[in-house]
Amino acid sequence: MMTGMMTMKGGLPVRQAFLSLGLIVGIGSVLAPDVCVASEGASKDVVLRAMVDEVDRAMADLKIEGLPSPYMIQVNGQEQRSWTIRAAYGGLVGSDVSRSRFAYVRTRVGSNVLDNTNIPRSYGVPGLLPLEDDYIAIRHALWLILDQDYKNAVEMLTRKEAYLKSKADEDRPDDYTKGEPIVVTTPPVTFDFDRSEWERRIVQLSRRFERHPKIQNSAVALRAGLSTEWIVTSEGTRLRKQDSGLFLTVQAQIQAADGMRLTDSRRYLAEHVSQMASMEKIAADIDEMCGKLAALSEASVLEQYTGPVLFDPRAAGVVFSSLLSEGLCARPIPLGSGTDHSFEKKLGQRVLPRSFRAYDDPSQEMFDGTILAGAYDYDDEATPATRVELVSKGKLLNLVSSRAPTKKFKKTTGHGRSGGFSDATATIGCLYIEDDDAVSDEELHEELIEAAKDEGLPFALRVESLGGGSGSLGNPLYAYKVDVETGKEELVRGMRFLGVQARSMKRILAAGSKREVYNNMGSVGSSIIAPAVVFEELELSKIESEFDKLPILPPPSARK
Repeated sequence: MMTGMMTMKGGLPVRQAFLSLGLIVGIGSVLAPDVCVASEGASKDVVLRAMVDEVDRAMADLKIEGLPSPYMIQVNGQEQRSWTIRAAYGGLVGSDVSRSRFAYVRTRVGSNVLDNTNIPRSYGVPGLLPLEDDYIAIRHALWLILDQDYKNAVEMLTRKEAYLKSKADEDRPDDYTKGEPIVVTTPPVTFDFDRSEWERRIVQLSRRFERHPKIQNSAVALRAGLSTEWIVTSEGTRLRKQDSGLFLTVQAQIQAADGMRLTDSRRYLAEHVSQMASMEKIAADIDEMCGKLAALSEASVLEQYTGPVLFDPRAAGVVFSSLLSEGLCARPIPLGSGTDHSFEKKLGQRVLPRSFRAYDDPSQEMFDGTILAGAYDYDDEATPATRVELVSKGKLLNLVSSRAPTKKFKKTTGHGRSGGFSDATATIGCLYIEDDDAVSDEELHEELIEAAKDEGLPFALRVESLGGGSGSLGNPLYAYKVDVETGKEELVRGMRFLGVQARSMKRILAAGSKREVYNNMGSVGSSIIAPAVVFEELELSKIESEFDKLPILPPPSARK
């Protein structure tokens, strides 16, 4: 890596900070005119200069007599310029333009061995920054935020020290790992967005649902924007990264005759307007989605099933995200909680079939033409992202980590990420799942049928996609009974998984050779690149619930 100023890829709105646009707009924003936004050079960056100067001043002078001074300060700043357009039933229901600028401060007192973090109710302080590039105004806002955070920090450290006096934990890890400072900036980013044109497009897509009168509710929404993020630390880090992005969703809901509501959606990601899927493609997807929902509404309800289950790649990504991804993250256990969701105690043990391997690599932006929501260059602690080999021959070798050490993981892998106003924690970026013994789709179906025959079952189950639900996996959305004699498939609905746990992954019988991307658009974006898999045995039962009655009148678009 070269020292001094260097360029890097972006990856902010469409992958991480862009996911929090709704939160940012909610806490405070001002209307801004439609513009073609070009980022200014780092040498003229007033925000960066104000952050650096105020952090330096705080490290030198921020103290209370008799109490410890800060040993480290980090400021994460972010500016968002965003457009949000929504349409339903063929009409525009919202079109907003917003601009916001805020900072999140984490002041650490004590030492990296024992500081004020990793204790319940201990968190940094967020705050809004002036939108204009007024050096004094920005420093004033930061001064207030830093003052409040320092006072909170010394109070939390006092509480923590008192708590630890009554506890015996000689094996407690340090609270923080010191890092190497970096000075990085992105090249200028230009984002051309025609608000009127996109309003027209969103409305046009919404009208597409008029062709499907059985659909009760539908919506089309677009978020687009440009983001600039700054990270400044007392260690010497000066990082600025910029990017643009678009996130378009279409959603539809239908009711079956028994009142059960069935919902499906499609999502489209792009970094630039030119990358967004064509109107023709999205319209065709709407037609396909509505047709599948109509067929699903007429499908029979599956009362109960215990046996082998084939998850198509689209659904398998959700499975691995739910059962595997959190366990692959090394996170310290907050004092007093005793809750540990990681697989740290399983290092060296088998967590997947013997032919499986897994690794996390956030550095690749695309996979097979699909943008990866979990890709990034630098994490939220200004550490370069690295590829981490996690599983080999089914055995757990490693975990991704942040700068918050655990008992077995003392160094960061560049996976410290935050979902808004919170400290960065170890989080997967782009998780790749592979099977060295992968088989073709035909062989995978044969494996499913043979497993069902071995259990004496008349049919097996194939799950194409998963929807919402209270279980760890969610509920099957599109699932099919597969006749073991003829291979004929029958669409079924209305079931949920029972008691699926991480250990179930060791009972995967086979995996396909083709992999697809599942983009988890949660508070922190992540991507799972996974093949179709056959689980040896899972249990499902009918969803027991009282459903609303169907509407009395048909929708206006369907009336003659």
